[in-house]
Amino acid sequence: MNPCHEYKILLRNGQMREGLIVQVGDRFGDVCPLPGFSRETFAESAEEAKRLLPQFPHVKPRLPSVQFAFDCLRHPIPDKMVVNVCALNEVKPGFSCVKLKVGNLSLEETVRRIEQVPQTVRLRLDFNRQWPLEKLFELTQLFPKKRFDYLEEPTRLWSDLLLFSTKTNFPIALDESIPEFPYDELPSLEALVVKPTILGGIPKCPDGVRLVFSSAYESGFGILHLARLSLEHAPHEVHGLDTYSQVQNDVLKQRPELSAGKLTWTH
Repeated sequence: MNPCHEYKILLRNGQMREGLIVQVGDRFGDVCPLPGFSRETFAESAEEAKRLLPQFPHVKPRLPSVQFAFDCLRHPIPDKMVVNVCALNEVKPGFSCVKLKVGNLSLEETVRRIEQVPQTVRLRLDFNRQWPLEKLFELTQLFPKKRFDYLEEPTRLWSDLLLFSTKTNFPIALDESIPEFPYDELPSLEALVVKPTILGGIPKCPDGVRLVFSSAYESGFGILHLARLSLEHAPHEVHGLDTYSQVQNDVLKQRPELSAGKLTWTH
């Protein structure tokens, strides 16, 4: 019988993440939908995973978080990995890239945060689709487009996003909009930021568009598989795996190390 292990991990902000480790032999997958972003609840995903696991690998899950976990069961975790990682919300020693989440910030506070980042550090802004078009245009008047690695999910409506891309040519990345928008029609699309936990897999990336993997506060098992995918699909990219630095207690006894801009794993 293939075992399942439910877990709860505490994040540094006090929130709790629920997940389910599925196991087949010496291979593991992490079922860990993200509340507010995943379309399924943890209860729904846990029920489907437990019900279908005895039929693995001759079954295809319906829910994205279970699809990702079952796909992970097909692949061993490498014994050694080193992945380039972008710091989240603060400049960190040795990290060459930082992503600032600015969706809830005023224009003035966003400008202040940008100006605190050294010019030598690549800068990504994540708006979580929350800025109106007028506010975005104001921001682009204050900085050259070369200041940003990309602007992630700047606004909610496809028509506004298309207009913003056409008018400014600022580099844009998409994350939660990937299933909804015809992203290959976006003139200044720079990157797809892919969370397999939420999408269930890896979307087709247009030619010339970067593929950046992003974590969603998974356990160490989920992070290690995201590291594996990062190296398989985009080994020279800087990936968004720094949510793992917010995990206080992990299911792994031996944890991967996050420091100096790298996630390092040696088993």
